[in-house]
Amino acid sequence: MSQRTPRQPLGRTDALLEKEALRETAPIGGPPSDAPVPKKPKKKRRIVSALVTLLSCAGIAAAGVIAAPQLTGIRFTNLPNIAFVNREILTLDSAREEAHQEMIDALSPWRDRFLPGVAIDGIDLQSMTLDEARAALERLHADDSETFALRVTVGENTWQLDSAMVPLTRDTEDILAKAYAHGRSMQDGEVRAASMLDARSEALQALAEHPVKYETTLTWDEDVIRELCGRMAEAACREPVNAQVLSFDVSSRTFAFSEDQPGAYVSGDEVFSAVMARLNAGDNFASVDVPVEIIFAPVSRSELAAVFGKISGCTTETTKDNNRNTNIRLSAEAINGTMVAPGEIFSFNQATGQRTAAKGYKEATAISGGQTNPEVGGGVCQTSSTLFNAVAMANLEIVSRSPHAWPSSYIEKGLDATVNWPGLDFKFRNDTEWPIFIVAAYGNRLVTVDIYGHSLGDGVKISLTSQVIQTLDAPSGVATEYDPTLPFGTKKTIVKKRKGYIVETYQIWSVHGVETERRLLCTSKYKPYQETVAYNY
Repeated sequence: MSQRTPRQPLGRTDALLEKEALRETAPIGGPPSDAPVPKKPKKKRRIVSALVTLLSCAGIAAAGVIAAPQLTGIRFTNLPNIAFVNREILTLDSAREEAHQEMIDALSPWRDRFLPGVAIDGIDLQSMTLDEARAALERLHADDSETFALRVTVGENTWQLDSAMVPLTRDTEDILAKAYAHGRSMQDGEVRAASMLDARSEALQALAEHPVKYETTLTWDEDVIRELCGRMAEAACREPVNAQVLSFDVSSRTFAFSEDQPGAYVSGDEVFSAVMARLNAGDNFASVDVPVEIIFAPVSRSELAAVFGKISGCTTETTKDNNRNTNIRLSAEAINGTMVAPGEIFSFNQATGQRTAAKGYKEATAISGGQTNPEVGGGVCQTSSTLFNAVAMANLEIVSRSPHAWPSSYIEKGLDATVNWPGLDFKFRNDTEWPIFIVAAYGNRLVTVDIYGHSLGDGVKISLTSQVIQTLDAPSGVATEYDPTLPFGTKKTIVKKRKGYIVETYQIWSVHGVETERRLLCTSKYKPYQETVAYNY
């Protein structure tokens, strides 16, 4: 293989030219691998290279001249000013540029200030900055704390409700933003310009012909007003008060009653609605009168006076025994005038206390252990029995009651109530909603007990009747007991032979004298006694 002559490095242009020459002279199918490369003269290559370089520089310079207005802001006087935008070539319109500049100069004074023809709450904001406009509005509304003062009357109470008590909010910032933006938007008013600058120019012209006025709105915290109105309503509301029994005069047998008091009701929502109606109407210094609903007491004084009085009464005749009558009188005086409150239990023994000589009680015959013996306070069982009848006819609850050992002569079987200090007692409960009063008195061998209080109903009365449902025969024969205290060789009957009885007692209910019902009140048992004789032989 022949060796090639060494060559000098080619420049980029020379290399290209050489490749082009090779393409033109090479035979089809390419030169043989050992074919020599033809050479061109060096002078010709240099001329071609210089021409290419010159043309390139000229192209670059021309492109720079064309792009200068867009890149540097230089404007040509006698040459076209061209810019490239979105792959399009735009030519500068000098007349429109001048008009555009005039528009900019006209708008520049309002760049950071309100446009002429814009006002808020009557203040012309032309040429003001946002801070200056804000300060002007703050001065205008410095007295917002005195915006409203209502005199609110709810029922019997009058309140002052003013803006010093309620947080206030004025939408100054929102309105300032809207007013400042007016004329700076392509969509303001009727403006439909192709550019923002045109829109502002048109807005200036529109404002000159038709100024715009904005108004701020002052609002108050309705939650606070609602809370204050709720307090007013709560203070105005009160429950009705029923008439009450104040006292009972035993001597005149008359009642004293308190006056009934009506109640009142109003809701907080009603007060709030009345207040807001005035404020929303602009009556910020008006008087607001909110009526309340009057609620009458269920029980009036006149109603009590009509239904309070004597409910029941019972009178029994005593014997000629002065000591016994003294004891009856003292026990009647002890219970006279007693008030029994609703739910309270009355005890005969507690009301009279122990019957003692120190209290004036005398020794009289009393039944004890199936025998009749003299005893201090003997005879008071007639008072307790008379009370039992009055209580039963007043339909009060009997708590504790016992019949005697055998029936008493002064009252029918089943209608007696024996007592003995301290264990054997007569008790009843006032199971009504009203107090009852006991009136008891003795005179002319008669003991009377009356019950005063709320009536059983119009024309309603209760009477008592008893019925012997079984008679119990006394044991036959005579029982004996040794008694060394008797004189020697004597005897004495200490228990008489007596029959026994089982008796049912009924309440007979009637209305205006016509019987309506019978109710079993109690069952009494009087046991039979065998004759018993004591002896000492």
